[in-house]
Amino acid sequence: MAIVPKHTDPYSRYDPERDLTTDQLHRFTQTANSAQKKREEQSAEEKPPEKPSFMMAAARRARRQAMKPVVVTKSDKPNTLRYIVWLVVFAAIGLWWMYMSG
Repeated sequence: MAIVPKHTDPYSRYDPERDLTTDQLHRFTQTANSAQKKREEQSAEEKPPEKPSFMMAAARRARRQAMKPVVVTKSDKPNTLRYIVWLVVFAAIGLWWMYMSG
């Protein structure tokens, strides 16, 4: 790809001089400042989170226990042979399908 100098567009659609009038900029700043104040007041009024109750902790433990997998995979035994067998089966089916459709 050739490197060319950056071109300048003499008819740019965006004119920063016409972006916001001083009145619009003043109103925008006032609104943004009041919104920031309101956010700070709301965050100051929020209560700290309460400690979970015993029932909630028990329910969380029961849910975690129920979601454990029933069949635990053996991490020391890789499933490479199973993957190879399925790959060969799918390859044979694919070749048969290509032969029959062609």
